[in-house]
Amino acid sequence: MARKAGQLISRGPHTWLVRVSLGREPENGTRKYHNRTIRGSFREAQTYLTTKLRERDIGRLPRTAAISLNQYLDQWLATAAKPRLRPKSYTDYEALLRLHIRPVFGARPIGAVTQFDIQSVYAQMSERGLSPRTIEYTNAVLRSAFRQAVRWKMLFEDPCVGVDLPRMKQREMEALSVEEYRRFLAIARESNWFALFALALTTGMRPNEYLALKWSDIDWPRGTVSACRTIQRLGPVRYKNSNEGVFRCPGVPPFWGLVDGFV
Repeated sequence: MARKAGQLISRGPHTWLVRVSLGREPENGTRKYHNRTIRGSFREAQTYLTTKLRERDIGRLPRTAAISLNQYLDQWLATAAKPRLRPKSYTDYEALLRLHIRPVFGARPIGAVTQFDIQSVYAQMSERGLSPRTIEYTNAVLRSAFRQAVRWKMLFEDPCVGVDLPRMKQREMEALSVEEYRRFLAIARESNWFALFALALTTGMRPNEYLALKWSDIDWPRGTVSACRTIQRLGPVRYKNSNEGVFRCPGVPPFWGLVDGFV
């Protein structure tokens, strides 16, 4: 049976205990309440209860005022974000919050952060020359944190809702011309990393794919390379599905001739 959000309990003539449920502590599940004794009429006690319920719904009661955004983000990263994220994503989340959110209003009570505050931060980020993509990613991280606060009954609503993001600009991909490609390989031939450069240019593999390759991934008779795994800056090697990432090495110039001296 669900507990009531607010209660009026008689404590004698013209005396009322007002109790408002503030949810549970996310770290240990302990129930929290706002309690206040009101001396006066039932209507006065009812008015006080209605006011506190409204304040609870917009995150202004001591339950949320007692914890700063920094404290909440520490809890959220450790208990909600880290268990479900890859190490690289977790590092990105922590860095975005540390660089752009915490310095501005990390010390404020979590319930005191408004849409205007968040919108102002994104405007400042844009003025500093940060890309719309960075702002969008920062908002995605912060929105995820506030949505969890709503689910934990620490906030009534997510203050990221209604915040406008800068328009993403379409950027045309730039690639080397055939002549630039040939000149680069001619110079790179003197490098110990020549075979890797040639592989990257002839297949279009991502760095996290070609840096995780093994000799056994190469099918010499068929002229193919299988990207079976990716390497991450932090954390273990991640294996991909066996049918993903089979690259055929084209001949401009023939890749196998390029690497003859390296095998």
